[in-house]
Amino acid sequence: MTGISVISGMVGIYVFLNDEIRGRLFPDQQVATRSDIKEQFQLSEERIATVVAASVADAIGKAQARGDEVSQDEQVQYEAALTKLLTSDDPALNDAKFLAVSGDAEAAADNIVTSAGAPAEASDTVPAKTRAELLRSAGDILAPSDAAKALAAYEKALELDPDNQVLQTRIQKLKAATAAKNEVKAIPRASFEFGGLQFEFQGCDQPETPRCVFSVMNPTPDPVYLRLGEQWGVDEFGRWTEGNRKKIEANSNDNWTVPSLETTQIEITFRRAANIYQLLRFRFSVGGVDYKKEFRDIAVRGGKQVEIKTMRPVDPAHPEYAYEVNGLQVHFLGCSNPDAPICRFDMMNTGTDNVNVNVSDGIIAYNSQGVRVTAAKSLLSLEGKNESNAPQGVAFTWEVSFNREAEMFQSFWPQLRLDYDSYEREFRNIMIGDSPPAVRTPRYDQVASPDDIFDVGPLKFVFLGCRNPVNPTCTFDIENPSDEGVRLNIDRPKATLADGSSVNANSSVLEMRPSGDVYFPAGLTTTYEIAFRQEMAHMDALKLDMSIDYKGYHPELTDITVEE
Repeated sequence: MTGISVISGMVGIYVFLNDEIRGRLFPDQQVATRSDIKEQFQLSEERIATVVAASVADAIGKAQARGDEVSQDEQVQYEAALTKLLTSDDPALNDAKFLAVSGDAEAAADNIVTSAGAPAEASDTVPAKTRAELLRSAGDILAPSDAAKALAAYEKALELDPDNQVLQTRIQKLKAATAAKNEVKAIPRASFEFGGLQFEFQGCDQPETPRCVFSVMNPTPDPVYLRLGEQWGVDEFGRWTEGNRKKIEANSNDNWTVPSLETTQIEITFRRAANIYQLLRFRFSVGGVDYKKEFRDIAVRGGKQVEIKTMRPVDPAHPEYAYEVNGLQVHFLGCSNPDAPICRFDMMNTGTDNVNVNVSDGIIAYNSQGVRVTAAKSLLSLEGKNESNAPQGVAFTWEVSFNREAEMFQSFWPQLRLDYDSYEREFRNIMIGDSPPAVRTPRYDQVASPDDIFDVGPLKFVFLGCRNPVNPTCTFDIENPSDEGVRLNIDRPKATLADGSSVNANSSVLEMRPSGDVYFPAGLTTTYEIAFRQEMAHMDALKLDMSIDYKGYHPELTDITVEE
């Protein structure tokens, strides 16, 4: 059975059994309490596999009796969730484990929903994400038997962990699988005329490989040349899909000179399954003239009545996360997954024409230590690329992914290009992890004297001294305490020795961005290190060389002892 193999190394897990089950397993023993059985019965790996296999078979059998099918995904998720429950050593799950081993996995899932889904008390120390994970497992167990209960468990879990993409996908799939069939509706403006040919759009069917059908007639006394152009659709998820095959039935080709008074059918199939088309865009060439025809909100016959993608609301605590850029509505939904942060946006074109959206430029952020990180990927859901045309009224998603862990972004700079004009915006103090990390601030307590704290333009420098006379390294903290970001460029500095000679630094590294040329956001602190290869125990002077917003500065520190 798929999924059973995930059980490994689980011998030694205790399970409580009721007296009836215990009586069947241990007929020679007297009736005992659950605590007695805990000591007497040890559930083996083989027993866990047996319980899981029997429960899966029971769930599949019940579904088939109802005339339903359990998908492969549902089966794997069921097995994994039940195995996880049976191998858990969390005492709070004892009752659920007891029910599962007794042969009632659905009752076990109901028990989890009751306990994990209850409102948390002030004294409750179970993290919301842990409760969400339990509710997801309960939903996975309930899905083959009771889709409504499973959906309720998933939705409660999503309330506790709103950024969880796995839960969002579970909900989306379950809603689609259980939705009613589309109703047949009249299509507005289905009849139209191009270049003397009369067309009628008859709708779309076959949701797995959608087919859209037109009838076409030539009522004129002369033959008219017809050619089928590009065909595009936007499905319920806000994704563009291209026509795969197109043909005119009369000659099984994509072009035909339509004889006078002749009628035929046009069939266009698409590459990707769909239940609803938010937009269909067809192009025809009639008599050498190009025409375009669009339809909105077309339900695919045989498909499901699913919800189309909409703009998700922003965090109520941050109304500024909802904004508009040249007719494009944008909702910043925050960032999640601290191991490899993903920042998400929902967007919709509210203008009067298509807009080209490009997110290919490097998206930057500054983490809790003031280090600049650049996004690894920046993609639009419309085509799964970093550039696409956005039609009016269709919601879509922009995801910015990083490959470097971070618990927070002190500053995040998403950049959009709309019809080739650039628009930048800054978001501050974006939490990604569960608890706020230590944010880098200047180490004032480590300076040797007040003179080691000095201003250079709008920036504050904190000199932390030089160490290691063999290969001296001098360290500064740099803070931008102003209200505006600045452009900082630092060139390689030099030291002056007692004999008047000078020594150029071998490296000069700004931790925010090692190149030393960086946009320095307001409020951030970073570290600057200067390294020399020449041995020296003392410097008469250390001269820095930099520009801030393209204005040159040359601060100098004197009488520096290089510490051991």
